[in-house]
Amino acid sequence: MIDVLMWPWRFIRQEWAAKPGLGLVGKGMRAMVVAMHPRQHWQVVRAIGGAHTKGILKTFPRVVNRYTLPYLSMDFNRLERHQMLKGHYDFLNTALDASFFQRVLAGSMTLWQRELDARSFSIEVSGPCLSREGDLTLVFKMDGRWLYRIAFSLIESALLKLETPPGSPASKHLIYVGQVQGCPGDFDRIRQATGTCGDVAPVDMLIAALEGLADALGITIVAGVALENCLSYQKMLKINSTFSYTHFWEKHHGIRTERGHYILPVPLLEKPINLIKANHRKRTLLKRDFKQSIADEVGRVMHPLVLVRCGAGLVSPRLTRCASYLPG
Repeated sequence: MIDVLMWPWRFIRQEWAAKPGLGLVGKGMRAMVVAMHPRQHWQVVRAIGGAHTKGILKTFPRVVNRYTLPYLSMDFNRLERHQMLKGHYDFLNTALDASFFQRVLAGSMTLWQRELDARSFSIEVSGPCLSREGDLTLVFKMDGRWLYRIAFSLIESALLKLETPPGSPASKHLIYVGQVQGCPGDFDRIRQATGTCGDVAPVDMLIAALEGLADALGITIVAGVALENCLSYQKMLKINSTFSYTHFWEKHHGIRTERGHYILPVPLLEKPINLIKANHRKRTLLKRDFKQSIADEVGRVMHPLVLVRCGAGLVSPRLTRCASYLPG
């Protein structure tokens, strides 16, 4: 009981140590939320302090407070954020071997790598995105320097309140992408990496890696944040970012829900090859083969670390592998 009463004080101390003098009133209000809902905070602390993930409390103690601010999407309320953060770490502690998060916590874990034209390319998974847009991060690197990253968390599918016709089961969990970001000012290197990797852009390689990760975990849905709900929206405006979440998700055949989330089925949809111009088909197939090789390698790396694959849940998006589909 005494430990529970100390949580608001610990919250203030952690937040003040991270950003002294900034937002004292806001910190106080968030501490009051923790004090008013001690059981919920305890649930988050217990989940993150699980046997496989407790090491993060030493390197990133503020992780337990993430749900008190916008998390993954501006659309989620406090209770949803609490359930998502708790659920992510519960999942890591039950579905994946302890060595997975130990390697992530040590810096990063390599999921894919290639040497092409005397350059080194890799995709790694690392820990939480500092802007609260995901608690795992896929990073694409060229010669050891990051060029693109995707931040995501593993949340229960039911939290998005998706609908499905009978006979279309979904996995109990889904991957929610809260951030897709290229390295600012590195457009030339991103273009160089694209050319060297058979005209497959780094961000598309990351999506392929995400598909491989989802397949290994038995996850059948990838969800993504819409531009207006992105936590980095104001920052993107300030730096005049040309990246479009809308174009990105639509390019990968994402379906927008009423709440402003994009839903993608796993395996990811591809435009039928007969609808591709004849003189582009060979190049398209080569690019698809390259992306599939990334997904397959990520799956091979992850499979030995998976203890429990996701089972079918009660809800699913209205998605099939058919040529036509409509949002729910």
